[in-house]
Amino acid sequence: MNIAIIGAGALGTYFGARWMEAGANVTFVVREKRKKQIEENGLYVRSLCGDTTINDPKITADPSSVKNIDIIVLAVKGYHLESVLPTLEKMTGENTYILPILNGLAHYDLLIRCFGKDKVLGGLANIIATLNEKGHVEHTSKLHEIRFGALASSQQQICERLAELSNRSNMDAKHSKKIKTDLWYKYMFITAFSGITAAADVSIGKVRQHPATMEIVKGLLQEMHSIARAEDDVLEEKHLERAIETMMNLHDNATSSMHQDLRKGLAIELEHLHGYALGLAEIHEMDVPFLKTIYGIVKAKS
Repeated sequence: MNIAIIGAGALGTYFGARWMEAGANVTFVVREKRKKQIEENGLYVRSLCGDTTINDPKITADPSSVKNIDIIVLAVKGYHLESVLPTLEKMTGENTYILPILNGLAHYDLLIRCFGKDKVLGGLANIIATLNEKGHVEHTSKLHEIRFGALASSQQQICERLAELSNRSNMDAKHSKKIKTDLWYKYMFITAFSGITAAADVSIGKVRQHPATMEIVKGLLQEMHSIARAEDDVLEEKHLERAIETMMNLHDNATSSMHQDLRKGLAIELEHLHGYALGLAEIHEMDVPFLKTIYGIVKAKS
């Protein structure tokens, strides 16, 4: 299988390396700065699930040179999406599919509008990893999950091919038959988790110490659950209960990438996550006071 990965950050590099171990032909499409870093330091993954070195990785800053790709994995932040559309256009052939593993759901509207509903697969990733000063991946937990599934009946075959490859790889890969449910569940969870940690500027352990603060978390989850029900009607009450239970069982020091990026003074995915949810709530004429408040607080900090 020929896979191209746009975004060789921790996320894209990690899963690309695991697919390469399983025998895939993987090309990393990167910016010139990242290309130079990889050429100087190589691609290396340090992981609790097993280290790996990528020998002679295929890297290019010229997307027009990448041909005959089966799947393009889109592993960028939501606020970079529009800037990579020209790259996608140069790489997407007649038999090419796009697998986005971004947080949230806002990107699907844009990708489907640009490339058609038959081209865009459903996908998400759950992993705790970062790049060190050399650009090597530091994977610091045993969580390394990727989920993908068909959003159109014409996509079943490519998903089955990806599943066959991924099942041979050193990752927790799932070919989901309910990918829309999975996408909405993660969107519900990550919006609450990133919102409260960024707004309060604390890890989840500190949040759980205060019942009043946990009520905000539960309120955020409930509002996102209601938005999901109004928009797609794929989440059930059990999904809300599971999200609350998961929030209660996270490691005390766990925090969100939004919180980390905010602390570093970097761009954050506030509009891609919370802003998009507020837009959906407005369409469905829903009152979402917790979401509005968290959005307003984090907006002032960013």
